[in-house]
Amino acid sequence: MSERAPSDQDVRQHFTERAATYTGGQGDTVEVMVALAAPGPNTMALDVATGTGLVAFALAAEITGSGSVIGVDFTAAMLARAMEQQETDGTGANGTHIALAAADATRLPFSDGMFGIVTCRFSVHHFTHAIPAMEEMARVLAPGGRLVIGEFGMPEDSEKAAYFNRMERLRGHSHVQAFSESQLREMMADIGCPVQDGRLLKREMLASEWFATANTTDENREAARKMLWDGLEGDLAGLSPQPVGEDLLLTRHEIVLSGVRK
Repeated sequence: MSERAPSDQDVRQHFTERAATYTGGQGDTVEVMVALAAPGPNTMALDVATGTGLVAFALAAEITGSGSVIGVDFTAAMLARAMEQQETDGTGANGTHIALAAADATRLPFSDGMFGIVTCRFSVHHFTHAIPAMEEMARVLAPGGRLVIGEFGMPEDSEKAAYFNRMERLRGHSHVQAFSESQLREMMADIGCPVQDGRLLKREMLASEWFATANTTDENREAARKMLWDGLEGDLAGLSPQPVGEDLLLTRHEIVLSGVRK
């Protein structure tokens, strides 16, 4: 059983193993992120940690003219899935150019101010170096451009936050550090992209379904499940768990924040 923070190699291995069945998560975050990004004609957009390309393809569907979208990820297997999806769905049929490339979020291979939109969905908590990655997103964003971050919410209370992160590391060995909404807002302000708009979404799921979305070992799954039950009184994990037979119904918070580059 391990609660240690993972390395880059751990994260890459996790998503390599999950690539064949990865769906990118459910909910309305993609639609909300695209709405807050507000892409227009000729927009240049970058989706960081694109995974199977959900946000990149959704942005491309809204961009016309000479605009383009680049999706980057540091896991080759996930990019391969995105390319398969692109071929299957005919993404980019409206003429928008889409490129998928391997890149580390902390060393983006693009010029300063190259993009009008930069997005990143459900990935900041996987970054072993979150601040440098976000600084890179800000660097490649043009002044007045929009940085849109979608993340799983974490309790503002410090004790609940620590409990939540311990449990998440047990559930999946790709979890590094989740951040609360106030922390994300502060981080975005610090990199020069203060938040101008935001949305809070809620999604209910059974604990058993939640564990199924990660390659959790039997030992870690039982330990994380025990933490959920032990924290039932006082809602220590901040997930508002409600018993449903031998399972628990959880309420997960999803945050979408849109900042504008100074």
